Amino acid sequence: MPTNPELLIRRVAGEHLRLSVSEVRTIAAGMTPMRRGPDELLFARADAPSAFVVFDRGLVRTYGIDADGRERNLRFLAGPNFAAALSSVIRGTATEEWVAAVTAVEGYRGDFKVLQSHPRFGALMRVLAEQHFLALERRVRTLQQPFAKARYRVFGEQMDPAIVDGMPDHHVASYLGVTPETLSRAKRNLRSD
Repeated sequence: MPTNPELLIRRVAGEHLRLSVSEVRTIAAGMTPMRRGPDELLFARADAPSAFVVFDRGLVRTYGIDADGRERNLRFLAGPNFAAALSSVIRGTATEEWVAAVTAVEGYRGDFKVLQSHPRFGALMRVLAEQHFLALERRVRTLQQPFAKARYRVFGEQMDPAIVDGMPDHHVASYLGVTPETLSRAKRNLRSD
């Protein structure tokens, strides 16, 4: 069973956003327990931007499908964390990405309408947007590295250790824009340095 939703909201908000007891209760109201197994979707591409997940444990990935039909990982999250198709929420349209569990994920699913009625919704969205921006900035810095070895080194330095240690190599390779074989060589070369 996941952590109590109010405690989990406090953990996820952390130092980014101080919430009062009543604010936490308002956000937690109506949240329902959620469990997903490996490779199960939290949000599908066609979903409307109406739900979010606060999860205690597990790894989550956000991905899109390229023109050749291949999955391309965009972002990784490790619990405790907040997951949503954020670009979809900002635009108010169906999402263009999928959000899926990589490992078993436990937490709570909530309704964005509850958050939107919260007096500090704007502050919450600002924090989420800041975190999203920082994740994108990390990814751009990683992809600017010319070689797979350097990309993987930056990935290892900048990512949450739970992601570095627990994310399957084929997902990491997709995130880094290399083949799984190239990633394997890069990891081997880093170990030999």
